[in-house]
Amino acid sequence: MNILVTDKKGDEHEIEFTEGDSLASTIFYSHLSVDIQPFAICFFNCSCRTCHVHIEEKYAEKLPHREDNEELMLYTATQVEQNSRLSCQIIMTKEMDGMKVAVQEDW
Repeated sequence: MNILVTDKKGDEHEIEFTEGDSLASTIFYSHLSVDIQPFAICFFNCSCRTCHVHIEEKYAEKLPHREDNEELMLYTATQVEQNSRLSCQIIMTKEMDGMKVAVQEDW
């Protein structure tokens, strides 16, 4: 299963994912890790906003609602859209195969 990730430079990359992993760890442990730093500096604990992404609309609508802590982090973020999420809060499922995600410059 794969997702398409647009990096901070606007280049799109196909990344394989494992069901049950977080979206942030999927991106962090991929070949993009060095190119997208800073990213997930809190190490997936929802205490920063460096893993801020925009999720493709048709997938964003199907995700669980944001928890209060994620809402608080995004409240102070830049480039926030309806489809903004902290990728550390998204658990990958097989239904996300083919999803497009854009990493945001937000720190």
